Amino acid sequence: MDARKKELLPVSYFHVVLTIPDDLNPLVLVNQKVLYSIHFKAGSETLLELGKDPKHLGAEAGW
Repeated sequence: MDARKKELLPVSYFHVVLTIPDDLNPLVLVNQKVLYSIHFKAGSETLLELGKDPKHLGAEAGW
């Protein structure tokens, strides 16, 4: 762990997990390309919007 810690930049970061309701799993399994695309687009847009809000981060997210 010490070796991995030395590789980190000296900045704060957040780990975010984007989930969907279990009821949607069967639908996702048969339409993975479309639904994963929608899921990640919605998650990305949400994180960018919340990041810009001064109540949360008040900054532009970096990728």
